[in-house]
Amino acid sequence: VLAALVVLPFSAAAQKPFGDYVVHHGTMLTANLDPDVARQYDIQRSDHRGLVTVAVRKNIKGGDKAVHAEVRATAINLSAQRRELTMREVDEGSAIYYLADFRIDPPETVRLEIQVTPEDGEDTYTFEVSRRFHAE
Repeated sequence: VLAALVVLPFSAAAQKPFGDYVVHHGTMLTANLDPDVARQYDIQRSDHRGLVTVAVRKNIKGGDKAVHAEVRATAINLSAQRRELTMREVDEGSAIYYLADFRIDPPETVRLEIQVTPEDGEDTYTFEVSRRFHAE
């Protein structure tokens, strides 16, 4: 449910390959969430809240599979204020997502530092995403 209703409409959705894994990530204003999805995942819909999601998939013979991971994220604004985000796991069986929402003051550019350690891997993958949020 979350995969179809949250990840696809992200205006800043992307993926990054790391060894045997692909990390899918996206950001959006929570105001753009479907009201039923926001309610189901206890996310406040607002033009002043951003949302980040991360999903980790492992390449396997014939395709890929969702894997659990330790996901850490830090939001940094243009004033260099850092906020550690609490990533929540959503396990839908064939899809596993990590998500966090955070306060923003549009128009605001936020840089996200994301660290991912797949549960069946030894390496931690680190990357950054920068997003300018605009109130709709």
